Amino acid sequence: MFNNKPLAALVALACSPLALAATPVTQLDEVVVTASRSPDKVSDLPVNVSVITAADIANSTARTVQDLLSTLAGVHVFNNTGSADSAMVDLRGFGMTGISNTLILIDGVKQNTNDLLAPNLGVVPLSEIERIEVVRGSGAVAYGGGATGGVVNIITRSGFKAANGVQATLTAGSYNLKKLDLSGHLSGQQVALDAFVKSLSSDNYRANSAERNDSAGLTATVRHQGGDVRLYARSSNQDLRMPGARSVNPATGVDEFGNDPRGTSKPNDYMDIKTDAFGVQARQSLGEGMLSLDVATRAKQSQSEASGWLEQRDLDEQSASLRYEQELGRHRLVFGVDTLQSDMDVNNGSPATLSTRIRQRHVGGFADVLLRPQAGTSISIGGRTQRIEDSAVDFTGFANSYQSNKELHAWQLGARQALTGQLEAYAKVGRSFRLANADEQAYVSSPLLPQTSQDKEIGLDWKQGGQALRAAWFRYDLTNEIHFNKLVGFFGSNVNLAPTRRQGLELEGRSQLAANLELNGNLTWQQATFRQGAAGGVELAGNEVPMVPQQLATLGLSWLPQEASRIGLQLQYVGKQRLDNDQANQFDKQLDAYTVLNAKFSHRYSKQLSVALDVNNLFDRRYATYGIRSGSTGSTGKYDLYPAAGRNVQASLTVNY
Repeated sequence: MFNNKPLAALVALACSPLALAATPVTQLDEVVVTASRSPDKVSDLPVNVSVITAADIANSTARTVQDLLSTLAGVHVFNNTGSADSAMVDLRGFGMTGISNTLILIDGVKQNTNDLLAPNLGVVPLSEIERIEVVRGSGAVAYGGGATGGVVNIITRSGFKAANGVQATLTAGSYNLKKLDLSGHLSGQQVALDAFVKSLSSDNYRANSAERNDSAGLTATVRHQGGDVRLYARSSNQDLRMPGARSVNPATGVDEFGNDPRGTSKPNDYMDIKTDAFGVQARQSLGEGMLSLDVATRAKQSQSEASGWLEQRDLDEQSASLRYEQELGRHRLVFGVDTLQSDMDVNNGSPATLSTRIRQRHVGGFADVLLRPQAGTSISIGGRTQRIEDSAVDFTGFANSYQSNKELHAWQLGARQALTGQLEAYAKVGRSFRLANADEQAYVSSPLLPQTSQDKEIGLDWKQGGQALRAAWFRYDLTNEIHFNKLVGFFGSNVNLAPTRRQGLELEGRSQLAANLELNGNLTWQQATFRQGAAGGVELAGNEVPMVPQQLATLGLSWLPQEASRIGLQLQYVGKQRLDNDQANQFDKQLDAYTVLNAKFSHRYSKQLSVALDVNNLFDRRYATYGIRSGSTGSTGKYDLYPAAGRNVQASLTVNY
């Protein structure tokens, strides 16, 4: 049953701004957002934008980027690995394919790779993040495929923005957690150097879920007349034991989730991932505008073993983007071209042998115009065309090799209008697309068609003093959605679905109750449904897409009892959802709703020394963020759950020099 406490608190927050407007608070700053590939004011963009600042990160109970994102409206995070840094991020209700419909960037560089593995967002320490920009709704015009749900841009504190110095944070906590975050910044008039090292080891909550995660990065920025050049290198190595699921079977009385949630039935399973990334980013004023060039290369090697089955992957990607931006009076024009080359070899079996070789080649061009016909009015018009070549060679004899060439198009039209000094409205329509990735194409009888979506969104933004309230409604009507359907074939298959729909309502607000007390929260209602079609003799029309909770809610409170101390509380609610593989919607059991309370105390002794204490899952709730049913039809049977961690504590010491 839906827990009314988070909902009641959010309704109270939504109703409170007018009554609280008289409280003396600081005016909320208008933020410049770069996730659209062009610096624009939020007041000009016909989109639903959230920005997590460095101060928000420091005050939050979150320990990872995924934790931070999970506090935002429309964001669902779930985990079937045991590593918090590898949790999957789903914007606006795409479920198991959320990571393929949500584009993740670090400093504008794509982190999603051409597979189904979630990006390791722990590669950059939280202390090195300047802000995280989340643009809900399609980013297909600016970035191409895989951005129907939205774009997340993690912007680091590098270059001339960071103060000179060294920062070290030592953390210890539950499950034998040990972590070191070390960073340094040095800049002069023309040159800036930034470096970081992160090392984490933990036994984690469950048996056979130990993790070792090491990463390092080096950035050099050279400033010259009219521009700058930034060179970066990052490397990460994640060794993760995989505990597998906890099985429940009412017919036989088995309940591993209830009786032994920390146990494992997969004592030998593991996954190791190594990623190396290098890139150059250059900006140069040219005429009346700015020319930008991004070139990046990434090598990703992974090896995993599941129940004795070995799999090895070698993925190499190269990307380049060239774009030009110019202000034309009150208006702005940006256009550009980008390319992507991706090659992946998959070896599996015992011993592992080459099974699949997959290649993708993308070339695209886009243009976006932002018109400002008068004060308080902005209109955005944009389009993209993209040429894609896909090929797969199967060496096993169990799947067909294929080669295909496609040309895809995306467009958007949006407007934002100031209604009063405090209230603005916006509307946006468009078309987006995504391609099947290498994992999805690996074992299919015929090539998967591109997924397309007709996107619609309207919203309201209200701000007054330290109070803010935002509401948005969205709808995506998808054709040929790419989805693993357990009802197809004997083992299930990746398929193009009959038409599906995502729609929802997002409400979020913030209120500065006093100079030392802030309340924030959000509420999301979302729906993911099959509009038409049948599979395996089961009618799907009207059914819910698995792993999409209909309700999400977050309520946060930040209090400064004294100038150097802060106490933060965060309450999160995730509603019930269909188990993975239950496209038939026949299974009686659903993934239970859960409510979790997290708390944090921090104190700064001086500019050089601070401490923090975090307690997550304060009331030690037993819950799972991911579950999957066995079989595909019927109302009862075996199902598997992946338990989340119980109450856990972390203590950290930070030294600045």
